[in-house]
Amino acid sequence: MNLKILFIEAAKQYLLGLPSGFEKSGCTVKILTDIQEEELEKTLKEFKPDLAVTAGWTKIHTRVKLQLLHRLLKKYGVKHAYWATEDPRWREKWSLYYIETTHPDYIFTIDRDSVPYYQNLGYSAHHLTWACNPDFHKPGNKQEQYSCDIAVVATAGVTWSSYRKDSVQILLQPLLEKGYNVKIWGNRWEKVDPTIIGFDVPSKFLKQKLPYTETNDVYSTAKIVLGFQNTFTELNSRTFEVLASQGFLLTPHTPAVEELFIPKKHLVCSSSPKETLKLVDYYLTHEDERKSIAKLGQKEVYSKHTYTHRAKEILKVVSKSSG
Repeated sequence: MNLKILFIEAAKQYLLGLPSGFEKSGCTVKILTDIQEEELEKTLKEFKPDLAVTAGWTKIHTRVKLQLLHRLLKKYGVKHAYWATEDPRWREKWSLYYIETTHPDYIFTIDRDSVPYYQNLGYSAHHLTWACNPDFHKPGNKQEQYSCDIAVVATAGVTWSSYRKDSVQILLQPLLEKGYNVKIWGNRWEKVDPTIIGFDVPSKFLKQKLPYTETNDVYSTAKIVLGFQNTFTELNSRTFEVLASQGFLLTPHTPAVEELFIPKKHLVCSSSPKETLKLVDYYLTHEDERKSIAKLGQKEVYSKHTYTHRAKEILKVVSKSSG
């Protein structure tokens, strides 16, 4: 399906994702990293896209810019697909605001429980999970600064009202309390309130915020990467990205993990702090098994969960409605 796709987003995580998937699916892709009237109108006139694709909730999504996006896409008759990646937690606050301001023709959401919610509001809504881009999400360079037994690349919660809190209690708490060689990269960890999450995060474990383009290097260098989950029913983006980078992933045991992956074959899962300690002790001393699981995890995401797979899912929905 050779459509012209206009992809509008500023954050690297999105720019390094779906655009490549559309290109590999035979589409012509143009990227804008901001919503500016003159530039957007010129692009719509000259490029004449068949579909505009936007995602998430990032710095370019101000009220004025979203209103402008809606007005110009409507003026030039361009269909709009929005990928709601902040669901379900920020659905009402961010996704719904975005949707009510821009009125997209198609909504794709990472949370399958949000599909009927949007459908009840009269939208064409569909489930679309995260994925990886093999051109970018691949083994990085092993670097001394990222060397550690256990790595965390994650943003700390604000209110910790989701399953993320359970995740850190199952995976991170026992390792910090026992003094394992853990390194944590990400925002807000220095502000974590121990009365909310139930344990301290000593500053000696904290590293600087990591540019997205360097995350692969951490996943490839650390012996074990902890992957928190935000919900019981869906997987977050890092699940796919760590596996694609051939990182050894330890994540909570949830139905969502078992739906797509086989524990102890593609990754390992823990259901309790006690099990986390047991698994970490075992895999730190069984390097061959660790590497074998990491390789099979990469093979699995490359064969079933790339952004080419996701782009084709979007194109299938769009072609059905326009055909």
